[in-house]
Amino acid sequence: MTCPRMEHDGMRYIDGEMTGGERAAFERHLDECGDCRRTLGELGEVNRLTESIMIKDPQDEFWALYWKSIYRRLERKTAWIFMIAGIGMLVGYELYRAFSSFGRVTFQKIALIVFIVGVVLLLVSVVRERIHQYRSDPYRDVKR
Repeated sequence: MTCPRMEHDGMRYIDGEMTGGERAAFERHLDECGDCRRTLGELGEVNRLTESIMIKDPQDEFWALYWKSIYRRLERKTAWIFMIAGIGMLVGYELYRAFSSFGRVTFQKIALIVFIVGVVLLLVSVVRERIHQYRSDPYRDVKR
């Protein structure tokens, strides 16, 4: 059982917020109350541990890393956009060439058709998966 006096005065004693008279009266109480002495020892240990923890404020180093991270992400996204645009242009050009002349079947035409079939199958698979996730999402009606 915890003494009610500890509840009111324990942290004030540890933090040094008591006047001299209050402190002396509380120390006399500590001489008589074993529960308060034990609880005060535990609180004092917690207080010492929390005071020893060093919390670093985010300074210039943090912000430099933060902006570098954003730059990296933007750089990668931009690179992917350029790569996809380049591939799209090449595929578009090859489609134009393949269908503008219905000559003989070449390796390039077959490779282009295989590539387009692969992209279409991947797109259908992703769309189907997204639709399934949307229908089975228990949190879809939750407003954020």
